[in-house]
Amino acid sequence: MRRLKISGLALMLFIIALTFTGCWDRIEIEDRGYILALGVDKYDPSDLNKYESKEYIELERKTEKIPPDQKKPEIRTDKKGIDPKTKRKVKPPLPTKENQYKFSVTVLFPNLRMMSKTSKADEQMRFLFVRPTNNVLGVRNYLERDINKRLYYGYLKVVVLGRDLVADPGLVKEVLDSLNRDKDIPQNTFLYVSETTARDTLNTMPLVQPVTGIHLFEISKNATVYGRIIETPLSEVINNFINSKCAVISRVEPGIETLRIAGAAVLKNYRFVGWLDEKQLIVYKLLMGKAKHTLIDDLKYKSTYVPFITTEVQTKKKLEDKNGRIKVIYNLRIEGEVNQFVFQSGYKVLDDPMRSYIQKGLNSIIKQKAVELVNLLKFKYNADILGIGDLISKRRPKDWERLKKNWDDEFKKIDIVVVPDVRVRRSGTIY
Repeated sequence: MRRLKISGLALMLFIIALTFTGCWDRIEIEDRGYILALGVDKYDPSDLNKYESKEYIELERKTEKIPPDQKKPEIRTDKKGIDPKTKRKVKPPLPTKENQYKFSVTVLFPNLRMMSKTSKADEQMRFLFVRPTNNVLGVRNYLERDINKRLYYGYLKVVVLGRDLVADPGLVKEVLDSLNRDKDIPQNTFLYVSETTARDTLNTMPLVQPVTGIHLFEISKNATVYGRIIETPLSEVINNFINSKCAVISRVEPGIETLRIAGAAVLKNYRFVGWLDEKQLIVYKLLMGKAKHTLIDDLKYKSTYVPFITTEVQTKKKLEDKNGRIKVIYNLRIEGEVNQFVFQSGYKVLDDPMRSYIQKGLNSIIKQKAVELVNLLKFKYNADILGIGDLISKRRPKDWERLKKNWDDEFKKIDIVVVPDVRVRRSGTIY
């Protein structure tokens, strides 16, 4: 009986021990710094000096980061970035033989105190830090010496690559590799290429959403709705480099109080080769089957532009072999609506001959722009961002074995034909 009681007591203690377990490594939410945006530039001491220039100080004044009546003090530092007068470190150190930096990393995270009821009106919405480093993600360890937060990459929304950085394939490869390997980095983190520096982009405080990382992320989420932007998550960019050695990354244009995402950067072998503007990007998305709601407003009827919005796009690719020469045919079935038009009383958009005029006109415009895009990719950029090589390798593996050895030259010889079939299904506002 006694042995039974002891066994029962032991069982009860075992169950209590299981049910009352705690979280031994718990970190309070206010003790963390959630990095939302990461900017990576090629480290250049002269670029850091740029932020002491009159133009940049004037820019800061326009954004009211420095009061107009206050002059920015001139601070001359030594190589370690220390002001000899105050003995305080005021700038990142200049590179030396012992310390050759590769990257200038900008980290941005929100101020969680602003979410509380006791937050002050003049408190910063966000924190921004810039540090020179040899390792992109390792910058977290350096920052944790300066701030009282445990930094966390798990909610990272965007990574912005500077224009100078993407000109160096070795650095791009190193950055993407480190982002891909870190288990905390979400694979759906969006990538961008800045027209200037990543620091300029993250230093901008948009009027609508002051936390830049969230602002960029929310715009990119609408890429399926708006045709002039494209979402470029980390996993997709890396897969494109692996499959075709080329990738498309969204372009961001920093302004004074706005950030504009429009067009894209084209990279080949991890090196920047050129831009796609907004209209070229629309055609690219149509060919890649990524466009759904896209505004095409190039067609003109007399003095009025006809805005056409696509509602459904089907892209079918076909390979043909003609006399040993491979031809790729894109059949685009595009349905949409004309949501604004000026016309004579009693005249309807959906009736012929107006419907026929709009459909023929749009077919001609899309075909012409597709030819321009294909020529740009084949003969200027020589970058297979359409994935033609990947398509041939899957459908004609024997031909691919012959072509892949000299694909850069063979890609220029491939015939690419685009056949659009636009159907106007509805008309919108009529006046």
